[in-house]
Amino acid sequence: MIVLVLKLVFGLVFGFAVLLIALGGLGHVLRLRADPPFQMLAVEGERRLHVQCEGPSEAPLVIYDAGAFGMYTDGWWVLQQLKQDHRVCLYDRAGMGWSDALPRDVSPTPDWHVEDLRRLRDALGEATPFVLIGHSMAGLRLHAYANDYPEELRGLVFVDAARPQSMDVERVRGLVPWLRRALSLSTGFARIGLAGGVSYVLPDELDLPAQQLQDKRRSISAVSHHKATRAELLAAFEAWPEASWRQETGAEQLPVFVFSNSQNGGTNAPVARAAQANTGIGGITALPDETHVSLLNQANAEKIAQAVRDITGQASDD
Repeated sequence: MIVLVLKLVFGLVFGFAVLLIALGGLGHVLRLRADPPFQMLAVEGERRLHVQCEGPSEAPLVIYDAGAFGMYTDGWWVLQQLKQDHRVCLYDRAGMGWSDALPRDVSPTPDWHVEDLRRLRDALGEATPFVLIGHSMAGLRLHAYANDYPEELRGLVFVDAARPQSMDVERVRGLVPWLRRALSLSTGFARIGLAGGVSYVLPDELDLPAQQLQDKRRSISAVSHHKATRAELLAAFEAWPEASWRQETGAEQLPVFVFSNSQNGGTNAPVARAAQANTGIGGITALPDETHVSLLNQANAEKIAQAVRDITGQASDD
């Protein structure tokens, strides 16, 4: 009887794994055959980034930067909430989503991605200071941008975002070997279709429209998406001990809003408090009932949009 049960369990597990691999393989094929849904904009020679901008051309500019493994879809509801009175841009970082691959000769550290974001901004023809919103690991890039080019920013919005100085340097060094193995495994799962298949059974915490959900699943199926994520995360962690973005004074001199599912506001809460004291604009919103991902859902995007309007002084039309 026990042997029969074990065989049944093994058969179910094996069948489920085959189903996931088949779904992931289908997603990968569909991804290869699909055209980018939005504009492919040249930012450096012929290298292009996938970008979608909506809103009045003369309105204040807002750019959303996704976290690790993220892409333009993660900021979808923020765009919908702000596009009536702001110029909002979502994009896929180099190698992610539909954007062209990373250049071979670069280490995609947060500093490099800041420069790539500046190249994107130039290619868009945008010269005025803008609001930068970042989720999760994008927090490193927000701090880097604020340190290096504060005059180009109107303010920052951290959505459960990383704060460089909140993690001990020795702990970061210890994480690098583990991270290298884990991300290699993730890439391997993408190669056999398992990563993409898993994306079809995970809940959609953002309740995305069909097109955006399909885009996200297809990208998670792509080996290139995983390789680019591996490269940028390893570059960030390896650069961490000596990185200039470990200093946070730049962010504290700008309007800063923080959204977190931690009751205390998360690791960037001290930054928001210092920023509010320095600029008179800022705040912390704790949403303990949300997950790391659902902080970007439609209801919370409305709160994020209000924070952006507090920074730009732009009143809602509603």
